[in-house]
Amino acid sequence: MVAGGGTSAGYVAFITLLGVFEKLAEKYKALDKRVMLEALIVLGVTVGNAVEIFQIPILLGTWGYAFYNLFGGIFIGCLAGALAETLSIFPILSRRFSIRDYLPYVLVAVAFGKAVGSLAQFFYLP
Repeated sequence: MVAGGGTSAGYVAFITLLGVFEKLAEKYKALDKRVMLEALIVLGVTVGNAVEIFQIPILLGTWGYAFYNLFGGIFIGCLAGALAETLSIFPILSRRFSIRDYLPYVLVAVAFGKAVGSLAQFFYLP
């Protein structure tokens, strides 16, 4: 039970240390609301841990789970984008693999692959 809490705390500390919150707030022109953004993410991690640890059933129905997964995917996408920008991963990859001219196609392929994988998991896996 404690491992999930420790992992979540480490996750929040890691993305805070990298400055992902600031990059995310900067990207959406919400630097004045950065503290609220941090508090909401920590609240989400805490509630998610409580639901998992205490096995609280959340009955949302099919549409509720669809919206839950949609917003979860949006959050993960924004977080991944902010993390990638923070670490400057795309410029490094484009230089290392000589894909500078093809970078837009690579980004679209990554997004398409993520969408197809999410839909496959949602509709075909139990």
